[in-house]
Amino acid sequence: MKKKWMLPAILVAIILLIGGGIYAYIVNAQNKEAEALQSLREQWLEALAEQDFDRLPTLVTAASLENTGYTEQDFIEKYTNIYSGIAISNMTYTLRETDEWLLDYTASFDTAFGPITDLPYQAKIVEEGDAFKIDWTAELIFPDMLADDKVRYTVAQPLRGEITDRNGVIIAENGERPRAGVVPGQLGTGETRTATIARIAQALSISPAFIEKQLQQNWVTDETFVPLKTLPTNDTPPIDGVLYDKIASRLYPFAEATAQLIGYVGKVTAEDIEKNPALSANDVIGRTGLEMTFDERLRGQKGGEIYIESANGDKRATIIQNEPQHGETIQLTIDTIAQQSAYDALGNAAGTTVLMAPTTGDLLALVSKPSYNPNLFVTGISQSQYDVYNNNEDKPFISRFSARYAPGSTFKPITAAIGIEAGTLQPTEALTIPDMKWQPDNSWGSYFVSRLNFANPVNLETALVKSDNIYFAQQALAMTGEKFIGGLAKLIFTEDLALPLAMEPAQFSNDDSISSDILLADTAYGQGEMLISPIQMTSIYSVLANDGQLAYPRLVMDTESKTKSAFSPETIATIEPSLVKVVTQQDGTGHVLNVVPNVAAKTGTAELKATQEGRGIENSLILAYDTAASKYVAVSIVERHQEVGKSAAELLIPVLQQLQ
Repeated sequence: MKKKWMLPAILVAIILLIGGGIYAYIVNAQNKEAEALQSLREQWLEALAEQDFDRLPTLVTAASLENTGYTEQDFIEKYTNIYSGIAISNMTYTLRETDEWLLDYTASFDTAFGPITDLPYQAKIVEEGDAFKIDWTAELIFPDMLADDKVRYTVAQPLRGEITDRNGVIIAENGERPRAGVVPGQLGTGETRTATIARIAQALSISPAFIEKQLQQNWVTDETFVPLKTLPTNDTPPIDGVLYDKIASRLYPFAEATAQLIGYVGKVTAEDIEKNPALSANDVIGRTGLEMTFDERLRGQKGGEIYIESANGDKRATIIQNEPQHGETIQLTIDTIAQQSAYDALGNAAGTTVLMAPTTGDLLALVSKPSYNPNLFVTGISQSQYDVYNNNEDKPFISRFSARYAPGSTFKPITAAIGIEAGTLQPTEALTIPDMKWQPDNSWGSYFVSRLNFANPVNLETALVKSDNIYFAQQALAMTGEKFIGGLAKLIFTEDLALPLAMEPAQFSNDDSISSDILLADTAYGQGEMLISPIQMTSIYSVLANDGQLAYPRLVMDTESKTKSAFSPETIATIEPSLVKVVTQQDGTGHVLNVVPNVAAKTGTAELKATQEGRGIENSLILAYDTAASKYVAVSIVERHQEVGKSAAELLIPVLQQLQ
């Protein structure tokens, strides 16, 4: 009986094994097919997102390219030209899941005219040989597109935003400049033509070779106006053979007075376009200063239309159409009257002046001198003009208001405030200082602290009025480095300030510590390793004009004012009468400012030399502020003032008088 049942059972088992194997084979084949289809889809989308157009021909059927009349190279160039022409970037996509042999997805991407979102794409997938390929049509470029269609676009340029001062006075604006050019048919022939071109080249400070190059452009005819040079001013000097038209241009009406702050614009280069595909050949971007920092906000967003054009020139479909978004107006805290006054007051000196409103931190003037005319750079500066600037040893391109200097004796009121609050400096206590140089003991070797004006004994008032280095060195040693650094920590040392300017943080030493008594003594009167920019100085010194509250510097009107408490009002009230006497007393180092009402001041001289012997190069500094209404705190620095023949305080007088 068992034998009768065994045979059928064995047969059933064999059938099941065979069926299971076939099923497994089918499932495995289906899985491989699904994986291959998915891999093809993903490769296509990755190639588009990465704009690796050389990969695309390997993913589509040869027949589909042949049907559209494209070679592989035509195919690659089609995608390359369209994507670069309308600046497609930042592509993202969503691949729809399907069991069919389909490429089915939506794509979103940015263009030069704005974002395009959720465009639907679909194409068949077919077998070609042993592989799956996409049955390509032009609808995979844009929906509704045919193979012989073209993608066209029109551009509506935005207006660049203006930069104004706090009162709405324009500092950087859009306007027109005269452009000099010639009409080829009016130049004559032979030697006459050669001589005419040479004369025009000399008058316009360009080369005859450049003129010839302009005349050889393929669009030029005998009657065409051929532009040669855009002029930096509105002057149009009469030059025989030269005609003028007008061209849109960026204008800087305050020229040298605001150059380092505002900067200038220039035409984009191939390198710029490579970094930012949204740019095109005729665009203008900020090159330096706030024009560069705020370039994206100032430049705005191009408008225009991207559309599909049929082979007979008809518009088949609009892909995107946007109005241009004009650039923002940036309103600064700068007062252009104060800016121009501070610039003019420096005369021929190399230096800088910064004016701040001490209660708000508003920067009213940021001046650096020598300077340059930014209008020359907009129009295309000649090599000879550029060489004049570049070879100037006083470096007119430097923004001195954000460069760091030793503050010298202007820092002494801050040392006094720290000492008073540390409890180690008693303002009325007189120290005996019998000599013009001093050291605590012979452990300092040959190093001495020296002073220029003799007084004995010396209290805080005398030390500030006569600017006594020895007094402040002794006070710093008495309070110790730990307490001195603790007082400095209440200020802005080592902080990155929220300003749209390149500026290193203020430092009191190279490593944020004071490792020796000599360094402590030197730091107390603003030398040693202390480096502070004029902007940072005005912020620190705002405590003197603002009852101990430190105002952070602010340059843009729509940003928040920020202050913090650094010293008590009582401490500042103790110091201020002495700073007034720096000006009012006959022997005060700032007595030259006595022609300005309601001013307190502290002069400074930062000496730069390799040894203690002799006199080194000196920078003259002045800190001054308004005692009546806290209208301003001013810091001005004159480099190598011995060569100028005037101190920073003397040069600042007309600026302070104008601020009254």
